[in-house]
Amino acid sequence: MKRKKNTSKKGISKKLVEKAGMAIKHEFYLEASWILTSIFERKLNKILEKMLPQAQKQGLTFTQLINRVRNLNISGKHPDFSAYMKIGLLDDIRTWKNQRNDVLKDIPDTHVSQARLERLATEGIRLLKELNKATRSIKSADNLTDSAAENQG
Repeated sequence: MKRKKNTSKKGISKKLVEKAGMAIKHEFYLEASWILTSIFERKLNKILEKMLPQAQKQGLTFTQLINRVRNLNISGKHPDFSAYMKIGLLDDIRTWKNQRNDVLKDIPDTHVSQARLERLATEGIRLLKELNKATRSIKSADNLTDSAAENQG
């Protein structure tokens, strides 16, 4: 009997979070950082899909995704989004990405300590939790706005 593939995006993200947790638990911090990068990219892509359905979102680099979401926030066209998605969070994600890149550049030349890799992974988890909290707040605000509009209509 053939198994059905789980193609739901929610299932994939949940599995990636579990894999990142397992990687950290087993002290594979660099791998956890790459899994976290993938999760960040998915979440930022999803934000862009929701806010700018007509814009090109596929094939963007991690930096481009951060910049687009940041510009969307600064533009003020979506006040609910700007209220919950703080610029500081996006700047922290960019800083984390740059630290991850620095670690990768340092690996061939110098010894990268396990503590440095662990800090990178745990900081990524903290930022992911903040991003999840912000996106949940945006969703709940959208749901409240949608239900209020339905009640008036």
